[in-house]
Amino acid sequence: MELLALVYRNLKARPVRSLLTLLGIVVATASMVLFLSFGEGIRGALAGEVARVGPTIQVVPQGSSGFGSSQPEISPATVDKIKSAAKDAGALEAIPVAVLMRGGFDPGSAFIFQGLPAGVSPKIVYPGIQAVEGSLEVGAKDAVLGSKVAQRSGLNLGKELRLSAEVTVKVTGILKESGGFADNFVFVANDGIQKVLGTQNFSSVLLVIKPGGSAESIAQKVDAAVPGVDAQTTGEVVKFMERAVRIGDIIRFGISLVALIVGGLLVANTVMMGVYERIREFGLMRAIGAKRSFIFGLVLLEALLMGLTGGLVGLVLGGLGSQVVNWFTVDAVGLPLSKITFRLAFFALSVATTLGLIAGVLPARTASRIPVVEALGRV
Repeated sequence: MELLALVYRNLKARPVRSLLTLLGIVVATASMVLFLSFGEGIRGALAGEVARVGPTIQVVPQGSSGFGSSQPEISPATVDKIKSAAKDAGALEAIPVAVLMRGGFDPGSAFIFQGLPAGVSPKIVYPGIQAVEGSLEVGAKDAVLGSKVAQRSGLNLGKELRLSAEVTVKVTGILKESGGFADNFVFVANDGIQKVLGTQNFSSVLLVIKPGGSAESIAQKVDAAVPGVDAQTTGEVVKFMERAVRIGDIIRFGISLVALIVGGLLVANTVMMGVYERIREFGLMRAIGAKRSFIFGLVLLEALLMGLTGGLVGLVLGGLGSQVVNWFTVDAVGLPLSKITFRLAFFALSVATTLGLIAGVLPARTASRIPVVEALGRV
């Protein structure tokens, strides 16, 4: 306790410098926490949404992620082959879909059109959804809106949506909010999307299997029977998304690392300057019997305390920033895309503490090796 009191007194004696150094650690830690919280949030949101879809198998062109491309690539002839192979493999139904995206980077102005065969309900793809108004069935000129799309666009039953100058659909159903991706989709007939894109191709084919059926077995049989396509189970999609999120985590941590290095340099600079200002004090400590290890530990503890305190404050600020992000994303897309997990909090505090230790080693070594005679000779 006496050692901590001495460390606190030394930091308090230089309040402006200590505060600015602490601020550097706080900003670095808060930015790291906030950046990495996106990976945690997106990982949870996507995994939960895929689990909500059920055991559907998604057949996409080889080399595709399965999340849709700017131009559908699966031809009608290939769709027929997939349907035949899926039936032979034991699938209940094969549903070709086309995807169209409209709008900008702002989620509030973006529209994701999910195509389905005319007369098919989106409930076959998203089993948990319900209609709060109108019908779930998608006719040739119909549109079924996710709840978030309807809310942010002010659309209700009977309103018309123009996909292009030639294609217009009318809102015939609005979904009950489910907290998933379906809240942000507009379900329309495939024909309309294909006409807009000027193609007869499809983005993917969804295979519905019976409860308890082996999705992996069916996917393997379809892969073997139809060249040029990749049948992905929900488990494979989750693995793909996990890899994508991990890559994003690495990039975000790399960006945060710049701020962390700057924060570490601030700590090292502050502690080193404090060492040079207190050379006589260290000399007196040595003269009255203090060991080199005591001086080394004293200076190192100052750096460690700044790192740990800055990490704790940065973690709190990062958590508040995460709540602000979720407030925006829940309102915009119906999903919380930022999450502070225990492992993220532990990692952030560990990094901040390690940063303080590393930054304090050189100043502590310098302070512990100051000759007593030289130190006492300073005025």
